[in-house]
Amino acid sequence: MLEYIEVGIHTFELSQPLSKNQFNEVLNQMRTRGQLFHNKKGQESYTLRDKQMPGVQIILYRIKKRHTYRVSIIVEPCRILGSNITTELYQHSKRVYEKLEKCLNCYLEEMCIPGKLENIPFSRCDLTCNMVFCSQDYVDAYIRILKKSCLIPKYHVDHFKKNGRKAKDPQRANQHTYCIRCNQASFFCYDKIDQLEMTNRCPERLDDLAILRLEAQLKRPSLQRALGKRALESNDKLLKAASGQADSVIRSYLNRMFPCSGTHLRYEDAVSAIRKVKKEKRREPMLSLLRKVSDSATLDNAARKLDVSDKKLKKLYEEFDKQGVNPITLPNSSSIAEIPPLNKLVCEENILMK
Repeated sequence: MLEYIEVGIHTFELSQPLSKNQFNEVLNQMRTRGQLFHNKKGQESYTLRDKQMPGVQIILYRIKKRHTYRVSIIVEPCRILGSNITTELYQHSKRVYEKLEKCLNCYLEEMCIPGKLENIPFSRCDLTCNMVFCSQDYVDAYIRILKKSCLIPKYHVDHFKKNGRKAKDPQRANQHTYCIRCNQASFFCYDKIDQLEMTNRCPERLDDLAILRLEAQLKRPSLQRALGKRALESNDKLLKAASGQADSVIRSYLNRMFPCSGTHLRYEDAVSAIRKVKKEKRREPMLSLLRKVSDSATLDNAARKLDVSDKKLKKLYEEFDKQGVNPITLPNSSSIAEIPPLNKLVCEENILMK
């Protein structure tokens, strides 16, 4: 089933204010590197995806209401370091960081962007986990399970929009993706191989792989809460903490999304297992929840239809855990008979390198 897990950093973003003169210098330099995307709607911005420096995206903001200027540098560290493995994740070490620092600092100077990697503040970092499976069926099954999970308070489900610029085929992207967001963080789960194929970046050697990617995309306040104040003392420390704690941060998201830790069975097998519970008072609410989860879009919706108190719902989940059965089930037609919950899979023994 699960072959192995890779953890690390996929992308990070640096951001700082600019003076008007600095803004114009950077903008002029960007124009020499390729075509810019000029966004005039809402907050005006200029975006450069530099083909001469793969792995870097520069966004310049002109904030008219406040008469201020800002630059954001979005970095895929593995691509900057010359990797052509499209699924590779950044793992921190002193040697690798020094190489990244040298490459990025030279580029910032060339683009007339003031500052260096060490002193431009982080505004976002994507803590990432690649779950490599032996079959595509497992990736599809887990995306379906994620879409039925509980919504974390203050988060909302996000979708690719038809007229948006984030996906070439929004309908296909939504089918293979699940994303929840709040003001300071996002949790993004998707079929990595399908995403690479859609963007024409999937080499032939990856054709036989099945990868479920989980990303905790954290803005600076969320990074501080997840990694601690000391991690934000320097960008070197932040990258070290983020790559080292990526699995625990992702596991904490999964624990909040899935209140039960039992095995996901086919619906008919889950019903058979629960019917063995002797006491009717315990058995019938469990069977009712199984039916409602199977028929509903999410576990939250099913729980609301039960119309029970939070205390009773918690006890009901505990009963499922005692039986080792998850209320989120697989379809009866599934080629997979059973799979463990994701939060149990994201553990030390399954991680390839950390």
